[in-house]
Amino acid sequence: MNLPTELLHPLLAQVGLTAMVWAALLTARLISMLRKGVGMEELKGEEGYRKISDTDALSDNFENQFEVPVLFYLVLVLLMISGKTDPGIITASWVFVGSRVAHSLVHCTFNSVYLRFGSYFTGCVTLGWIWWRAVTL
Repeated sequence: MNLPTELLHPLLAQVGLTAMVWAALLTARLISMLRKGVGMEELKGEEGYRKISDTDALSDNFENQFEVPVLFYLVLVLLMISGKTDPGIITASWVFVGSRVAHSLVHCTFNSVYLRFGSYFTGCVTLGWIWWRAVTL
């Protein structure tokens, strides 16, 4: 089987982004817990998480990495298994990953809803095009 490995690079880049957000979340939560004296047992309930609410944006962004990107992983794996791709799909895959990086940077820093939505929308339209192209290739 001849897998188009050009699609593996953007797929792994998206996995890398998810790992970086996870590492940032873990680090931020541990620091917040230490600074505020919140013990692990306190995180059993909502009150403990309210005490470390300064990590909510990172937590929300980490959850976002398991929403729309799941469809990205699926279409790329299907394309790799089928051995089908073209330069447009490869380029669009990188655009999708770039939009997710932009979304994460905005979401985890200054959190402008307009900029965040713009990157989210760009990624969704791009992903829709990748799916359309995958079906018609």
